[in-house]
Amino acid sequence: HGDPAPCGARAISSCTHMLAGTWITLLSLSGVGAAASRRAASPSSLAFLDLDEFDPVAAVKGIPGAVRDNLRIFRAGTGAMWRNRKAASVVRKRVKQGGAAASYSELLLLRKSGDDAQKLLQAGVVYLAVPELLPAMLYFFPRSLPSTFETDQRRARRYETIGRLRSKAVLQLLTTLEEDAATKKGKKGARAAARLETAKELLRAGPPPRAVGALAPYLPSADDDAKQLQRSPLKRLEGAALKAGCGAIGLSGPLPGFVRRSALRKHLQHVAAEDDVLAAALGRMSRDELLEACFDRGLGAPGASAARLRRELSHWLSLVRTTAAAGIADAAEPKRDPDPARVRLAALSACAVSSTRAEAGAGLPKLLYAKSR
Repeated sequence: HGDPAPCGARAISSCTHMLAGTWITLLSLSGVGAAASRRAASPSSLAFLDLDEFDPVAAVKGIPGAVRDNLRIFRAGTGAMWRNRKAASVVRKRVKQGGAAASYSELLLLRKSGDDAQKLLQAGVVYLAVPELLPAMLYFFPRSLPSTFETDQRRARRYETIGRLRSKAVLQLLTTLEEDAATKKGKKGARAAARLETAKELLRAGPPPRAVGALAPYLPSADDDAKQLQRSPLKRLEGAALKAGCGAIGLSGPLPGFVRRSALRKHLQHVAAEDDVLAAALGRMSRDELLEACFDRGLGAPGASAARLRRELSHWLSLVRTTAAAGIADAAEPKRDPDPARVRLAALSACAVSSTRAEAGAGLPKLLYAKSR
């Protein structure tokens, strides 16, 4: 059995090497290394597509520099994760002991410190089991890179990817609703027709404050079991709508339904908790923080100004307050508050439609529906 101390040291060393290998690979594949950034900025950055100009000697010589750059990012990222984890522990201890409630920035810290550790662990498992899937993981799950490892370029690409996934989710859901209404029969056909009419009402309503009213039938009523609703607020959300909701926050790819449901529920509950203190922090938030908050809520565009992002978040807060207070609670039980996650899902849906309209106004859908000359 030997001395346990060397065994423990070897285990820690193996774990460190595994994590380092994982993130060197991830950073290289995601193009966040400094060497990749220099090539991207070069006018000949696409030269690798031309085999006649490919220089294998130069490529091999560039490997040590890329590894050094990525190791530097790895050390900085893991160091920031460790500092965030300690800071989050201080906040949790203070709140638990009855101290001041967590501010918006502290709620974000609590969320990210937990998420980042989970993402690092998940990437390590993928790296050990099927390393070939790392590029697919970054493509299908743009939020899979821990926040402390992100560069400005990678963050900008993530927002662009989430914006595309959001538009794709909305358009695919509308197509699915039309297909179901046309093909399903009996009770399923009647439910499909009702959902199609709800979608039409939402689209005709226009801005989110009016559009969210069309989703009232899908929010909790007096007939729902309160305890069950608290445990599983999205239990009755059907497959196509669940997939679209996940797509609107940048979660796509082939995932089991229970994984989608859990991820979307967790996201909406985090947003609900952060909304409680968002208004007080709105005036002090940086543009990066505003952009992150907007994309969490189905809003925003990568090129939007800070003033526009701040205005959209202010409208969001007004929207969720109105949704929770007016016309949503069942008339037979007016004192019952709707579930915060369901309210955010309704607001997210309306905002995602509005954002898709704005983005599609400059893309192929606009050309598709434009009158030919």
